Amino acid sequence: MPNRSITLVRLALLSAPLATMSACGPDPATPDPGYETIRVDSFDLIDAEGAPADETILNGHYTVLDFIFTNCPIYCPSMAVVMQRVQDATAGSDARLLSISVDGEHDTPEVLDAYADAIDADRSRWSFLTGDPGAVHALCEEQLLLGISVDSSRQVAVRDGSEMDFIDHPTRLILVGPDRQVLGMYSYQDPGAIDALIARLRALTD
Repeated sequence: MPNRSITLVRLALLSAPLATMSACGPDPATPDPGYETIRVDSFDLIDAEGAPADETILNGHYTVLDFIFTNCPIYCPSMAVVMQRVQDATAGSDARLLSISVDGEHDTPEVLDAYADAIDADRSRWSFLTGDPGAVHALCEEQLLLGISVDSSRQVAVRDGSEMDFIDHPTRLILVGPDRQVLGMYSYQDPGAIDALIARLRALTD
């Protein structure tokens, strides 16, 4: 009968590689399952200063991307709070944030500039883009495979006293790698998911 202490040592050695892999976890730079073929290829928009901006704004950085419109009464106020949390939790790192308006008609560069100030965005790391709604729709639907639609049955108050159709837009926070590969998407309504996003960003950028 084998010596019991030797058997225990052999079992410990056999299980060591599994324990190491479990402790290390997956590579944070590897796309989550299902996102391997999703990437940002191209877009042409303008930033909050009115300057042209394209897909190269994502190059070389890990970026958290979301879609907004400043008159949104439902999702966007809460999403802004979550993006602020990501901003603050990654302060001092090279992590970037990018918010793209789905309402180019109302969200002019001047409006986005004021909006960014109102939500205390760190403009050195958090950018805001707007522009042709068709270009934003193409980015959402054709590149990111996310739905976006205009619902004329739901009216939203605009700051000038008029009304606009509600824009049903993506609400997930999208993690994009420095080569514009999408690494994962996170529900802004799930605190645990946002914790995981922040931890992943720290691992990638610290």
